[in-house]
Amino acid sequence: MAAGSAPGASGRGRNVSCTVALAVAGALAVGAVGLGALLRPWTGGENDSAGSGPAATRTPGPSSPGGAYSGAPDPTDGATAPEPAGTVPARYLGTWEGPATGLDGSLPMGTFRLTVHRAGVGGEFGRLTQTDQLGGVCTDILTLKQVTKTRIVATSTGAKDNHAGCDPAPHPVQLTPVGDDLRYTSDSAAEGNPVSRMSRAG
Repeated sequence: MAAGSAPGASGRGRNVSCTVALAVAGALAVGAVGLGALLRPWTGGENDSAGSGPAATRTPGPSSPGGAYSGAPDPTDGATAPEPAGTVPARYLGTWEGPATGLDGSLPMGTFRLTVHRAGVGGEFGRLTQTDQLGGVCTDILTLKQVTKTRIVATSTGAKDNHAGCDPAPHPVQLTPVGDDLRYTSDSAAEGNPVSRMSRAG
């Protein structure tokens, strides 16, 4: 610094000294700002508004015990938590029962009873029990394939302990809400493409 402050040729040494001094002062200022930014979280700088615009107004939200906002819906405000994507919606859960027909309604097929529980794609979510007019029973296991806004698409497979008169081959089925009921449609030519409109049984 001492060498830089001596006059030089054509009297320009002083200008160089001033430039160096300003640069050093600027570097120190930047260092001070940087240090202040680093220290702000520990020194209460959260409320420091110097060099920034007006603080955004924060709308108070529901608070968890202790006064800290939890970010989760308040269970007392009537809000319903969203259902996980790719799972059986609550609309389908429970036990359903109704008469079934095949061959476009010309073949009575007894009673269908369907029990549905929550599951994800690829998992078993329900079982269908068919009781025919003679009292024979066949059980199909339903595996979830797809959930849309209007229906559930599944694969139905005969249970291993079914009697020989039951069809064991996997086949596509659909569940579609109809009013308060549930419509079951099976794409199984071997069984006559059964259809049943079922009401809640429990």
